[in-house]
Amino acid sequence: MPIRRTHRKSRHGCKACKQRRVKCDEARPVCSNCQQREEECEYVTDASYIWAEEAPPRPSRRRRERRTFDEGESPRQAPFRILERSGPGALSVSLDMTQLRLLVNWQHETCQFFSRDTETRIVWQIYLVEEALVSPPLMHGILAVSALHLALSEQSDQALWLETATAHKGEALQFLREGLGRVTDANARSMMGLSALVVAYAFGSALADTEISDTDKPSLEALNNVFVLCRGVHEITNQAYTVLRQSNFGPLFSPGDPSLAVPDYIKASFDHLDQLNAEFLQHGNHDAATYSHVIEVMRDLAGHAFTQPNSMTLAAGWAIRATPEYLRYLQAKEPFALVVHAHYAGFLHSAKGNCFLQHWGRSVLEDIIGLLDERWKSYIGWPITEVFGEG
Repeated sequence: MPIRRTHRKSRHGCKACKQRRVKCDEARPVCSNCQQREEECEYVTDASYIWAEEAPPRPSRRRRERRTFDEGESPRQAPFRILERSGPGALSVSLDMTQLRLLVNWQHETCQFFSRDTETRIVWQIYLVEEALVSPPLMHGILAVSALHLALSEQSDQALWLETATAHKGEALQFLREGLGRVTDANARSMMGLSALVVAYAFGSALADTEISDTDKPSLEALNNVFVLCRGVHEITNQAYTVLRQSNFGPLFSPGDPSLAVPDYIKASFDHLDQLNAEFLQHGNHDAATYSHVIEVMRDLAGHAFTQPNSMTLAAGWAIRATPEYLRYLQAKEPFALVVHAHYAGFLHSAKGNCFLQHWGRSVLEDIIGLLDERWKSYIGWPITEVFGEG
């Protein structure tokens, strides 16, 4: 019986090759078959072959020698042909310019929203991308958040960027869901980085998508859902804290001492919360320990709202560290939980220059004000002033 020759399947071939049932080398933006036939080359998906499980085969020397530049080459093709020469060692490279733009945008712009100082910026700008080069799901997460950033900040092509962000997010989320219960030393950094990206995406997508339901738009209820999502980040960091702390991601776990940047009126507002917490303990069933913890965490993070006002540090950091007990009180609309949350909304509003946060603080505080009576409203003077101004 003759031995059947093995071959590589073309899973991401262009439409023309699929219709002719011939093997496509998947070169972007124009495969070699379409180039030879001088036909338009169109792919079913925008995803480049760099996301495929297998790389496409390199063209033969004979084929490479035929693929030369000529005066009739379309302007659409020329910028993508980075290097092409005939002879031994010849190389032909095609690039997905959309993905390159997203990666450049991440390293120059988007990563700043995640950074609180020079050390942490290096983590988000350099080390995270290095990790993503060996972890495609993490790369999808970076590209998703970068595309969402463009959708939120650019006046043109918003629909295109939002569609791109949604596609990459879907690829990243599957990996995160499957890996939550299986964090290892090998995947800890990619899992931690991806989970943080998902939190930022949750904030930003509520601002970008005009077709989502009212319950998913910035509100107290939508913020509760983000906090539940943040528990996943907390679980990952707990499972792999030592590994992460000793890796090049270590600066993310060394917040330093930003307390000197906190203005006196903010310190006084925290002191007032502590005083109220102690007083309510004397009046009956009041979980002072839980409230003391979340107030102290917010106090520790408050300085970042002034040293790096547009950073996600406080917004995500406090959400990640909020305990399940506090979240239960919040979901039950306990008045003191709403008072504490109103202060968090004030800090969210102070970071409104962050495109992923924008009017989150105002929307959440409006909902909280609608739930509190006049007595409890008297305890949220600073957040009201911060969001709505004096008077």
